[in-house]
Amino acid sequence: MRARGLATILAVLAMLAIGLTYLLVAVVQIDPFRAPMRITVNLARSGGLLDHSGVTYRGYPVGRVNAIELRPGGVRVVVAVDPDTRIPADTDVAVANLSAAGEQYLDFRPRTERGPFLADGAVIDQRDTRLPTPFTDTVNHLATLAGQIDPAKVAVVVDEMSKAFNGSAPDIARALDGGDFLLAGLEEVLPETVSTLRNGRIVLGTVNDLRPELREFADSGRSLTGRLRDADPTIRTLLDDTPEHLKLIDDVVREDGPSVAALLGDLGTVTHVVATRLPAISQFLPELARVGPAAALIVKDGKAQVLADLYPRPSCDYGTPRRSPTIDGSPPPRIYKYCTQEGPRLQQRGSANVPRPRGDDTAGPPPGADPNERARGPRHYGG
Repeated sequence: MRARGLATILAVLAMLAIGLTYLLVAVVQIDPFRAPMRITVNLARSGGLLDHSGVTYRGYPVGRVNAIELRPGGVRVVVAVDPDTRIPADTDVAVANLSAAGEQYLDFRPRTERGPFLADGAVIDQRDTRLPTPFTDTVNHLATLAGQIDPAKVAVVVDEMSKAFNGSAPDIARALDGGDFLLAGLEEVLPETVSTLRNGRIVLGTVNDLRPELREFADSGRSLTGRLRDADPTIRTLLDDTPEHLKLIDDVVREDGPSVAALLGDLGTVTHVVATRLPAISQFLPELARVGPAAALIVKDGKAQVLADLYPRPSCDYGTPRRSPTIDGSPPPRIYKYCTQEGPRLQQRGSANVPRPRGDDTAGPPPGADPNERARGPRHYGG
């Protein structure tokens, strides 16, 4: 009996040791055979953290708070993290609430997936931490909000809503039933509805891309409508006279149909010839337009007047515009025009070419002179 009781006691002690080991390793996450990685987090305040509060990496448990100590300007939280956890050094650390009851925990939220990674003895600066809003601040804010609400105005709003919905229960019920029926119908044609919405997005995108053209088209349409409104009397007259004109054309076609057909055929031939030679015509017409002014210069009183010089001699060009030989009279000369040509066969004459002392610049017009100024008084010819 004594041996049996001793065996029972030993079995109970073994079960107790196994359960305690499970609690320490699996539940409390204390592994005496592995040294944890210790990281220090500097916070402005504890934020509700306690010793042995949980530590997570983006919500996944990786350790626990080991100690909370005071420091100048805040608190220092030392956490023990599983040494196999690779947490990037570029990280935010937030004190979060596990539930509405307020179980706080410390959560590492890295800003990148790349290294370097936190190692044993790493320190997180306070600027990389975030704390929850204190409950006292929330209560104060709610109290401030409640103080800004006017009970009389709230009572008026409630009374008006009561009047608005009073007796409308059947209508609201019918609206809800209709909405339910509509949703049921849309559910049956859900693929078609989705396809329509997608196609509508493409159409609306196209319309958005064509917004400048549509705006220009609308402006042009508005301008056209305004012109049609201004021309309303003319259009009405045209519509009133059109039947008579159409009757006249019908009579001409009825009486001279073969001749009109032949004429149209000849016009088609002429149009084809013109279209074939359109580049040459487009070059000929501008040149033809210049013939008129040139002919007007030599034709006067129904006669062509031509001046021919049988003995061409060197002449000096003073930069003055050519006058038509048919214009009578001789206007006063321009006093600030000088010969602009040079050459061995042209004898340079005039006061502009007289030798002058060094530094004399009077061979040209005075500063600010108008090159087209003419002589006044008795006619004289200068340089």
